[in-house]
Amino acid sequence: TCSKCGATTRSTIYYAKTVKLSKTKFTYTGKTIKPTLVVKTSKGKTISSKYYTVSGTASTKKIGKFKITLKFKGNYSGTKTLYYTINPKTVASLKLKAGKKQMTVSYKKDSSVGGYEIMYATNKSFKKVKTTKSTSAKKTIKKLTSKKTYYVKVRAYKKVSGKTYYGAYCKAKTVKIK
Repeated sequence: TCSKCGATTRSTIYYAKTVKLSKTKFTYTGKTIKPTLVVKTSKGKTISSKYYTVSGTASTKKIGKFKITLKFKGNYSGTKTLYYTINPKTVASLKLKAGKKQMTVSYKKDSSVGGYEIMYATNKSFKKVKTTKSTSAKKTIKKLTSKKTYYVKVRAYKKVSGKTYYGAYCKAKTVKIK
């Protein structure tokens, strides 16, 4: 109803059916990451941002899990909490050096992570796998079998508030032990 002339009009307001993030998993880039909100009506039309407020961590440069809270206003009501994670990036420049019953694994150091998980096995399907962790960009693994080929891949990790966030494993490389 118009407050000046008293005329009444009717219009249909469709309820908010879709409230989500376009993507919930991201890889750390060193730049600010800002997830895109997807807010649509039951008829599939986008709801304007003037009908809701956003609080929480809507953008960040850090690794971890973050929360965004969307609160409707105006013609809409309700609250929706959404989460997204930023994981470490894939380890770069993996190099393997064979030694006598040992191998040295090295890779490019990344200051944004807390350490690295090294996975190795004697088959490319990584059955009967062994893992070890390192906080440096180089690790020597001893007590290996001579004349065997080992498959190795590495991923970065970072602990944030008691939870560990892992990046993707890099592409596996091989080394034949002396």
